[in-house]
Amino acid sequence: MDEILAIVPYPGLKEKIEKNFKKLSTIYPNLKLKLRIEIANLSNKKQLQQIISSTQPSIILSRGGTVNFIKKHTNITVIDIGISQYDIIRTIKTIPNIKKTGIICYPAFDQSISDTLAQFNIDIEKIVVNKKVDIRNAISYFLDKGYENILCDSGIIINSYDYQLSSYLIESGDEVINHALETCFLILLERQDNHNYYELLTNYLKISHKYTLFSQDNNFSKIVFSSDKNKSNFLAKKIRKAIKSNNRILRFDKQKWHLIIKKTDKYFIANIDSLGADKENNSHSYDQNYIPIIYSICHDKHFFNLINYYATSSLPLSIVSSPGLEPEYLLDLISQVRNQKYRRVNISNEKKLINLITNQSSPFFDNNNLLVITNMEKLNFKNSNIFFKFLLDSNLATRNKIVFLNEQTYGTKINITFPKSLHLNQIILDPLNTVSYDKFNLLVHSIFNRFNLIAGKTFTGISDTALDRLTSYSWSNNYQEFIQVLLTLMKTSPGPILKGTEVEDTLQHFALIEKAKPTLTTEIVTHKDIKNKTLHDIIVDNVKSVLAENNGNKTKTAQQLNISRATLWRYLKQ
Repeated sequence: MDEILAIVPYPGLKEKIEKNFKKLSTIYPNLKLKLRIEIANLSNKKQLQQIISSTQPSIILSRGGTVNFIKKHTNITVIDIGISQYDIIRTIKTIPNIKKTGIICYPAFDQSISDTLAQFNIDIEKIVVNKKVDIRNAISYFLDKGYENILCDSGIIINSYDYQLSSYLIESGDEVINHALETCFLILLERQDNHNYYELLTNYLKISHKYTLFSQDNNFSKIVFSSDKNKSNFLAKKIRKAIKSNNRILRFDKQKWHLIIKKTDKYFIANIDSLGADKENNSHSYDQNYIPIIYSICHDKHFFNLINYYATSSLPLSIVSSPGLEPEYLLDLISQVRNQKYRRVNISNEKKLINLITNQSSPFFDNNNLLVITNMEKLNFKNSNIFFKFLLDSNLATRNKIVFLNEQTYGTKINITFPKSLHLNQIILDPLNTVSYDKFNLLVHSIFNRFNLIAGKTFTGISDTALDRLTSYSWSNNYQEFIQVLLTLMKTSPGPILKGTEVEDTLQHFALIEKAKPTLTTEIVTHKDIKNKTLHDIIVDNVKSVLAENNGNKTKTAQQLNISRATLWRYLKQ
């Protein structure tokens, strides 16, 4: 339901507006409106600002200088009640001694008062004011001249009492109030008649983008249009959070969404499109539609032959990957070659590691499994010692097929030194920005073809400037980022040729900001460090270390290490 917000400078005007609103509601029975009235004027601009910013009415009704102030702080239509000549003459007639009377007014009423005085040949001195200091100076001026009365606008009347002057307010009559209110009714009636245009715009935008929001400000706190009214507030909060964190990837409804914000002369426009199911909620940890294509183009036949060989070899394998290279695809290939599902084992911290090497039901005590050990690069020097000692003493790598999956920024030194006795095979995956121009071109067109089959669109090519921009981009998140950017472009571009301006616009707004990651330890683990200690000695040292951190609390220590109190006591007795 549309709402009229009336901001009035004095209580008497409130009663007149309410009376005329009831009258007009009977004349326009099909127009359902709400009326809200707030009493405020220019004497308290802070209060005025709070009223304006705390609501989103359909139209605002006010009077005089207050109208100009409101217009500066909102784009909502503001209707001025104003005053008529009759209102001015009526007020002048109530003043007992016209010769000892001055007029103080805001610029909004200056012309009306001047015209009326000239037309009726009335000689009254008038001062136009803008600020409170102007009002004080004007009143002092009239007092010095021996004046007894002032004819004034609302807001000024309050100040006159301090100077013992009789003040007479120029009130708006029923005629101007009714006219201003009816103007509000007619504007809102026309808007409701044009409701079909709103629906047409909404339907069009839903074809172009999943969600579109128009805002009057760059923080999306003043939404004037949303293609989904029910989600307007929810989406606005998501957008504000994204702007604050400088991250244009939103997450809601178990999906990732790409946010693009554009600015026009009057509005900030946010377009939101789906990037598919969120990885955390997806049973597949990589995009099965596009990752196989990328790997087949970026790597040659020799690479896949090597993967097959390493998969069948009994020796452990280390896969070193940069962020976003989706090495899980290679794990699936190894799993297929071996005809064996892999079990992922996370050893990212001491608690998990101690549990894995002490708990008899952990995967480390099984045989003939395909074990993928992840996050080893996050272990510190001490815990790396523990793991390697267990690995060698328990023959873990001979009882199972071991694949180490480590993430490392490309070009930096690998911070893990494996014992030489493991005879480890290793693959270091090259990042996307090392791919040749020709391969990159083939990659883009292959993604186009796949997208056309899935989405039913027809992308036939890419301009040279667009391809140059894509190939020169850093791609810090590699394949994952590449797929997200390309899918966004294909969903938002009219096609059939992808243009350079479209690529530039998307890359500028596609701020895939990585969360700050813990700095990995640079300590090098050597086989020599673990030579003189048994595995049991190392575990006991770690148990005692955790116990000391917990101030001797054995229950808390056992819970932290995920072992029983009995097991804890057994280690401490040694």
